[in-house]
Order: sequence, then structure tokens, then C-alpha cells
Amino acid sequence: MEEHIPESELLLFAFDPNAVRQDRQRAIVEHVEQCAKCRADLDFYAVAEDDLSDADVWEPVVGSATLETLRAYAARIAAEDEEADELLAPLFSSPDTDIWKHIGNRQRFLTGGVVRRLSAHAHGICENEPLDAMTFADAAIAVAESLADDRYPGRAVFELRGTAWKERANAQLHLGQFSGALESLSRAEVAYRRLTSPALGLATVALVRASVFYQQQRLDEAATMAEEAERGFAHLGDNERRMRAIYLRGGVRYEAQDLPAAMALFRQVIAYGEEGHDAMWIARASYALGNCEVDSGDLAEASMHFHSALTIFRELGPATERICTEWGIARVFLQNGKINEGIGRLREVEIEFESRGMVTDAALAALDAADALLALGQSKQLVELASRLFRVFMDAEMVTGALTAMAYIKDAAADARLTPEGIDTVRKYLRRSERQPDLLFLPPQNPS
Repeated sequence: MEEHIPESELLLFAFDPNAVRQDRQRAIVEHVEQCAKCRADLDFYAVAEDDLSDADVWEPVVGSATLETLRAYAARIAAEDEEADELLAPLFSSPDTDIWKHIGNRQRFLTGGVVRRLSAHAHGICENEPLDAMTFADAAIAVAESLADDRYPGRAVFELRGTAWKERANAQLHLGQFSGALESLSRAEVAYRRLTSPALGLATVALVRASVFYQQQRLDEAATMAEEAERGFAHLGDNERRMRAIYLRGGVRYEAQDLPAAMALFRQVIAYGEEGHDAMWIARASYALGNCEVDSGDLAEASMHFHSALTIFRELGPATERICTEWGIARVFLQNGKINEGIGRLREVEIEFESRGMVTDAALAALDAADALLALGQSKQLVELASRLFRVFMDAEMVTGALTAMAYIKDAAADARLTPEGIDTVRKYLRRSERQPDLLFLPPQNPS
């Protein structure tokens, strides 16, 4: 299923389904049956048709309140998007080509459709291919900045620029380039503020900025930004994005070990998923709530939430979230005193992460097993685990800091000087180093 139907296409479909190609009509119908956000957007556009007689509704957007003008504008956007698809589809498989560096100089690429498609593509691949996403976001910026300010009604060119800069910030966030991400978000905010109605863009900037602060462990600032984003999306009636802000707020509170507040926020997300029959929100928030319950000591509740999440992730994916949930269940076994079974399950999680090249996550799961082995005094098994982790990081050619952390675990285990504090120091380092690859590892100081 594609991530979301473009708003221009949803708008056109809402007012006149026959104006959309038949194959796309079917795709839209099938998509909105499964996607709560696009279903809500489509419902909004359908209801909005009744307000077209009110000039105040559409004047800021298209400069006219007539249905024909609105349709013409939506059709123009749809035509640009279709042309952009034809231009860009053969090129997306080659993110290193020089075309992206000079795209702003090629006249046929200078359209809003190209900016929208480049920004959407950057967004879609950002999590797994952030470097390529940066290339496409930069290309979107080059085109957007080349367009005349009055190219589209309603100052829409500033929407294009703001979104392109926001996607650059997203890529930088995933690459751990936090200062650059904050700078890109400032550029996005400047563009969005040029719009007649900037609320959506500014709320989105606040959400991404909150994510950057969260990764930097600037938790108070992250909480403030996430709350600002939530208020903005609530004002707009955008409940899907509001849930993203609430979910992030829950993550911030969990990181601060404010478990009651975190659990209350994750329960809000579950309720939203249940009301809207959105299984993925139920699964993600159930997993997060399970982690909170483990830390608070309510293992029965944790197990229930993890199994609720696992049922959904096994059916719908993604595999990484399923594996993380199985990791959570392994933690429940450890906390319940079923050490051998918990360690066995952690090993299965570790193997699955390694098979996907996710060696940091594999190591984090193994560190939970190391904690258990250390508590049991099983030094031989602990040394074997630590040595295996070091070999995995060597084979993966991990950055120097991560390799140093694994060397510390291996040597400390071999010398019988590994402590729970030492394991936790490595755990915290690995979590941060994925986003900050240049971060140095500082081993804990031995008590005097």
C-alpha cells in the first residue's frame, strides 16, 4: 500500500471522481479503506464542497470561491504530478547521478509536481536510506527555490519550499546530523510562515524539531515542541498527525522515566487506534506500553500488551517491530525469573537483527542477556557472549566508538571486572551512537 494518496489527487477525487483515471479511482478506494489519514482527508474534502459558496473558505487558497476554479487548480496539480512521475521514475534508481546536482538548471524539471514527487520520495526512503533521501531532498530544494514566488496561487510555492527543507531535516535527523537538521527546520519554518495559512507546516516543523531534541536527549525541549505540535494538529483536526505527536510525547516521558505520564499518553494512542480501527497504532502503542509496564514491574500487564502488539505485527509487519516486540517478551521472561528461557529468546532476537544487518540492535538485545548472565555468575557464558559481540562488530566494520565499546565489554568480561553499571554505560552509548556516529565511547571509571 502506498504511504498516502497525494492531497491534490484526493481533492480532485472528492469533487469529481471521474476526473481521476479509472485505475487510480480503484487504487484510491482501496487505499482509503485501510488508511485512516487519507480517509479523514477525503471526508473533509467531500464535506468542504458544501462550503464553496463561501468566498472566505477558498479565497486564501486559490483566489476564487468557484468550484470550477478549484477543480482547475486541482487538475493542474494532478497533471504536474503525472508529468513528474514520467520524468522521475526512470531516475529514482540512480541517486548518485549528476542529474540531481543540476536539476534546478533544467527547465523541464522546474515544476511543483517535481518538487512534490522528490519530497515524497525522500520521505518514503528516509528511514532506510537517509543518504539517498538527503540527495532527493536537496534536489527538491533546488527546484523549489528556482520557482518564482508567484508561480502558484495562495503562495503555494512556499509550501513546496517548506516541505523540501523539512524533508532535508528528516534525512539529517536519521543521519545524526542534528545541528544541520535544526538549521533546515529553521529554513522550512521561514518558508511556511509566508503562507496565508501556515498552521500545518509549522506544526510539522515542531514535530520534527521535537524528534531532533529527543535524539539529542534534550528532553524538556523535546516535550515542549511535541506539545506544540500536538496543539497545532488538534486545532487543524488532523488526528493522525496529532497521534504522532502524542506518541512522541510518550517516548519523551518514558526516556525521562516518568512512567505514569508515558503510560497515560500511550493509552490515548491505543484508544485512538481502537476507535479508528487502526491496527498499527494499537500495535505500536501496545508495544510501548509493554515496555513501560516492564519497567514499572507489572509483568502480567506487560505480557498482555506485548502479545497484543505481536499478533498485529506478525500479520502486518514490519518485521523489525515484530522482533522488537519479541525482545520485550524476552525481557518479561527474565524479570519473571525464567532466565534460561529469556536468554534463549534474546538469542533468537539477536540472530534476527544480525540477519538484517542491524548489529546495534542485536548488541542491545545481547546486553540484556549479559545482565542476566552476570547476575547468575555464569562467567564462561558471559565471556563467550562478549567475544561474539566483538566479532560481530568487527565483521560489520562498525565505527571506532562502537567497536571500542564492544572491546570494553569483551575485556571486562574476560577479566571478571564487568559490572551492571558497565553494561548500562555501553547500552546508553550504543543507543546514542546510532544517531551520533562520531560520539566517543568513555568507559566507566572503576571505583577507587
